[in-house]
Amino acid sequence: MMDIQNAFAPASEAETHARVARKIDIVVIGAGQAGLSSAYHLSRFGLSPQMQYVVVDRSPQPGGAWQFRWPSLTLSTVNGIHDLPGMKFADAVDTSMGEVHASVAVPQYYGAYEKAFDLPVHRPVAVKVVCERGERFRVETDAGVYAARGIINATGTWESPYIPPYPGSDLFRGVSCTPRTTRPPGSLPGSTCWSSAAASPRSSCSMKYPR
Repeated sequence: MMDIQNAFAPASEAETHARVARKIDIVVIGAGQAGLSSAYHLSRFGLSPQMQYVVVDRSPQPGGAWQFRWPSLTLSTVNGIHDLPGMKFADAVDTSMGEVHASVAVPQYYGAYEKAFDLPVHRPVAVKVVCERGERFRVETDAGVYAARGIINATGTWESPYIPPYPGSDLFRGVSCTPRTTRPPGSLPGSTCWSSAAASPRSSCSMKYPR
């Protein structure tokens, strides 16, 4: 069996495909809110971090998609931040400082959470392939290969948001943004902003534009 250190040693693409996959119970893909919550409960269920499950995350640091949020999103404008199981947000971040950027505060919280519960997060690690191989899933990454009994897909929608079709979209000549591609207000002078949903990212996004 491949040891943990070798599983994350740099390798060329050819070496990665030729490498014998490390057998493991669970691979969690993504270390945002869903991924960290999943890892927390895997440990609570008795799975050993590193030996029986790992978390791989493509981001350079803790925080999930929050570390990429727009600068105008602060703790005073964000539409709530849900606590992770076992640790409150206020236990890691001074919530009285309302003007702190969410892109700073939430990564601080997630980083403290990972350390507090000794979660086995490896980053930056990009998952290249997930496929079935017999009774296991083969998970190929740019830092190692796994043969997992199960996977938890906690990647979220930040990188690949779903943009539903709507009547007249082919005639629209304005700027269409997702939370990931939102632009600063100064780049759209005199424009009217319309939000297609009331979920927290879109609500927070629309708040920064003149009504």
